[in-house]
Amino acid sequence: MKDTLMIALMILFLSACGKNDLCEQPKNPGDNFPEMLVTELNDRELKQGQQQALDLDKDGVNDLIFATWAIGDPVEQEDEILFFAASGTQSSLMVGEGNVSPRYNRHDIIPVTPPQGFEWYIVAQVELAMKNISNKVPPYWEKEWKDVSHKFLAIQIKRAGKLYHGWIEL
Repeated sequence: MKDTLMIALMILFLSACGKNDLCEQPKNPGDNFPEMLVTELNDRELKQGQQQALDLDKDGVNDLIFATWAIGDPVEQEDEILFFAASGTQSSLMVGEGNVSPRYNRHDIIPVTPPQGFEWYIVAQVELAMKNISNKVPPYWEKEWKDVSHKFLAIQIKRAGKLYHGWIEL
């Protein structure tokens, strides 16, 4: 009985995919995906008063800068610390009303044509999060990216006349 079962399984296994069958053979990832360049950021942190400049395509030009601004509001007796990302002259960020950018999940495709309400802009600034510090209330955070973990900011880079799309994990 065991021999018959083994022979039956071997026949089934060997005949499962033939050249004329519709079984899809695995493809080389290079056949389906464009040229990719990965820049490891090693969990860099951005703190108040600092900036992080990134040359993502290694051409000597900063493509993206993450920075903070301290903004004092004497009327409200409140200080605001704005965390933002800015693109350069050869890179673009997807920006919507209020200087926001959509948050993408892992495996989302970065669209060439942005979703409604957003456009690709060079030399753009996207406001990610803002910490409010006041004498009246405990500190609190606001803006679209205030509570993200493993979300992705879309970026577009122009190199040698071609556009490349990618993302930065925040």
